[in-house]
Amino acid sequence: MKKDWKYLALFGAALLGCGLSACSDDDDDDPAPSSQFNNHLTGYITKDSVLKDLGLDVDYYIDGDLFVQNNAKLTIEPGVTIQFTDKRGTLTCEDNAAINMEGTLEKRIVFQGPVNSRGSWGSINYQSNRTENKMSFVTLKNGGSNAEWGVLHISYDGSVSVKNCVIDGSLGNGVSSVFTDNAFTAFENDTIVNVAKTPMALQSFYNLKNIAANNVFKNNGDDVIEFLGYANSIQNTVTFNNLGYDYYINSDVTVDDNGILAVNDSVTLKFGNGIGIWVPGTGSIQINGTAEKPVVLTGIENEAGYWRGIMFESEKQNQGGNFIKNCEFKNAGDKDGEDNSALYIHTLYSNGTKVISLENVKFTNILNYALSVVWNGENKEVEGLKMPATNVTFENCGKNVFVDLDGYLNMSAADNSGFFFDDLESINVPSED
Repeated sequence: MKKDWKYLALFGAALLGCGLSACSDDDDDDPAPSSQFNNHLTGYITKDSVLKDLGLDVDYYIDGDLFVQNNAKLTIEPGVTIQFTDKRGTLTCEDNAAINMEGTLEKRIVFQGPVNSRGSWGSINYQSNRTENKMSFVTLKNGGSNAEWGVLHISYDGSVSVKNCVIDGSLGNGVSSVFTDNAFTAFENDTIVNVAKTPMALQSFYNLKNIAANNVFKNNGDDVIEFLGYANSIQNTVTFNNLGYDYYINSDVTVDDNGILAVNDSVTLKFGNGIGIWVPGTGSIQINGTAEKPVVLTGIENEAGYWRGIMFESEKQNQGGNFIKNCEFKNAGDKDGEDNSALYIHTLYSNGTKVISLENVKFTNILNYALSVVWNGENKEVEGLKMPATNVTFENCGKNVFVDLDGYLNMSAADNSGFFFDDLESINVPSED
């Protein structure tokens, strides 16, 4: 031990305060638990409280669940080590409360379980958006007993700043978030290792905006930033930048209500089985790779037709327009999709307006149709696509270009609904005569 129990007996009661449920029922008469038990915490913290470094190998124990609530702020000072006594143990910051834990490089704050194995305790949970919610130089070791969550879990509009922290070990994810668009006021210089699933599993794309590019993910089940299996509707601007790791999208995405999906150079988006992107009438898609650093859209598995593709139906012209530049579509053309196309430009009602441009776009290992477009019989041209499209190529695709004559997603060539071509330059639809 760093210091003896005499130190604990003298100072422990004053450190914790009577906001802890471990206090006796009559707090006025007995404001603190006896020194024999005053570093065992459970139940509720309802008043501002401070956990100081007691100089012990383990300064405090959490038995079961510990909740901070009732506008209370729990402050954990540098050097504190907290041990959960079983795998169910959690520390939860409820609505209107705050947990502030700011260690230093020399004196980290450590959370651990009773044994040195993954899943030996539960999670740290933030459900409030108080500005005091901060974690710096904190180590969360071998938590994550709930395989559906992360060791750090943010929910119900909660938010927290996470800097210079380490998550080492989990039966599930490293970090998870649900029901919050602003999970991180900062996520910088953090390390997530040895988790069974992914380092980050997030519900909302808007959680991306404060994640820095200097985090380290390694030796995890899959070192990607995952978006969970919930419907994702983009109604503002979501930007995917290169953070050093691929993104895994595991639910269908709708870009609507003037939303913009922007994907910048060097980014790889991986999609789950049968998953796709739909861009309806008021959405925009802006994929902006470079020749040296293209964007890659592919399946989480390297299998033709693993994911669906992009259905583009937007007529949006402002806010930068719609374009796909220096991008590769791989492993798309889901055989069970309604359109079976890696990219279907289905601007049936654009009335000759050119809505989207393609430049240096490659389709590789597509199961069914790589690119599908709608034919405008009156104008005798492809509907919605700015032509000429520059350097659109095809490799190992079921069919390269399908020109849909009626625009009703009827993809069967047997009923004369359209024509197949090798490339966009060779499109020559016969007249109805």
